Amino acid sequence: MGTRFLYARTKGELLLLVQNSLYTEALERGRAEAESAPDALDAGMAIVRPVVARNRTQVDNGRAYPREMAFGDPAEARHREALAITGRTEEAVAAVLRRDGRAGEEDAANKAHVVSAVMFLAMAASVNVTASVDEIVRDIRGQIAVLLPR
Repeated sequence: MGTRFLYARTKGELLLLVQNSLYTEALERGRAEAESAPDALDAGMAIVRPVVARNRTQVDNGRAYPREMAFGDPAEARHREALAITGRTEEAVAAVLRRDGRAGEEDAANKAHVVSAVMFLAMAASVNVTASVDEIVRDIRGQIAVLLPR
């Protein structure tokens, strides 16, 4: 047990250490899938779905990750990395929104930030503890459908 402190000082940092790498892999998978999506909503959901699926492989850790990321010490390296991954997620969604020319830089960035917030809240929410990946993705899709052009 003591050796974990070579890599992380707290349980929260250890959680971030593991989840950050898993989240990054899911994000890259989603980005690749988004390239062939026919419209902004489908492309945005292509980015979101693998992140949600990875998040639900261990529900307790998946629910703790957004909380730890949001409320942890942003000066700590693993928290900074988690925030950077969130930034890359938002940039991937913003790029999808800009690709058809209907959204400008600022509009796309703002909408991507909302998509990110909706996704993280859906993954962390107590009401979704027993929800499946499909149920959570359907909930997220319904919320962001009002933002993203089809």
